[in-house]
Amino acid sequence: MPFSSQLAGLSPPNGHPAQVPGVVPDRPLSMAWITDELIAETQRVWSPQYGRELSAEEAIDILQNVKRFAEVLKTATREGSRT
Repeated sequence: MPFSSQLAGLSPPNGHPAQVPGVVPDRPLSMAWITDELIAETQRVWSPQYGRELSAEEAIDILQNVKRFAEVLKTATREGSRT
C-alpha cells in the first residue's frame, strides 16, 4: 500500500517518499550519516571550545564543514598523486 502522502499527491515533510532504516526522520538522505549520537558527541567535544552548550544545528554545521574539509583533502590528494 502506498504511503498516505502518495495517496494525497503530497510529498512527505522531508521530501523522501520512502522510509530508510537508520535514518533520522525529517533529515535529508544526504545527511543520513549524521546520527543523533554523532550530534551529541559533537556537542560534547566542541561545546567546551566555544565556552557554551552548542545547539544541535551548530553541531550539524560543524559536522558538515568537517566532511567538506575531508572531501577537499581527499580530492587534493588524488590530484596530487596524478602529477
